Amino acid sequence: MINELQLLAGTDIPFLEANVTIHQPTLKELSYLGEDKFAYGYQLLKFSKDMLSAQDKNNLSVYSDFDILMQVIENRRGEKVLNESINNMKQILFLLFPQYDVKIENREIILVDKDNNIFKINSDNFNAFKKILVEIFCVFNSEDEKAEQNYNPTGALAQRIVEKLKKRHQQLAERKGGNGKKVAILSRYVSILAVGEHKDINSFMSYTMYQLNDEYQRFILKMQYDIYIKSKLAGAKDVQEPEDWMKDLYDENKELDYGYIK
Repeated sequence: MINELQLLAGTDIPFLEANVTIHQPTLKELSYLGEDKFAYGYQLLKFSKDMLSAQDKNNLSVYSDFDILMQVIENRRGEKVLNESINNMKQILFLLFPQYDVKIENREIILVDKDNNIFKINSDNFNAFKKILVEIFCVFNSEDEKAEQNYNPTGALAQRIVEKLKKRHQQLAERKGGNGKKVAILSRYVSILAVGEHKDINSFMSYTMYQLNDEYQRFILKMQYDIYIKSKLAGAKDVQEPEDWMKDLYDENKELDYGYIK
């Protein structure tokens, strides 16, 4: 687990298993990619066999998540959605490692610094890498990481993963209020906070995802508390007492409920 203060400070995160640091992209940096493209690329970057059927997981038990990901990348065969996801995944890698030249070759993610030192993300450290991503990109983590498994098991593995990516992307958009048309989680968080906190919308562009989510969650708790107090002062009865708005947001579990207030 990453030091909470590091996440709140927005500093680079040590990725000790690869001897490199991971940059926490700001909203302004992420805006060049866009939320839709980020969602596609991120889902592929944190690929897990849990998104596959029980039969596929069993057949691929001897392979790591990273090995399967590299195989899918090598055998994309012109599949449009998969090609787009791979390109988006690469763009995310560029944002995460701005001080390195990033390449995907020989079934490894290669990072080369300005002194031509070579560092690698591979099957040995990929799971540690994904754990860091899940923490810094908290807003885009699904409440249900295991996708449904009632799909036709025939056909190429890459094609089945493509279909899973499509389905998960649509589910993500619907869960965040996009009705399957687009993903606009960050934009909505910023819009809500700018109005609710009377802040300049541009002030949020230097935030990381973690910082934005932290402030949004705290704002929602405070707003619920204020509504409760106003209702009590107005004589309302049987009003449910809200959670303590100053509570520890990350007690035991960092994957919170990111649903919008209705």
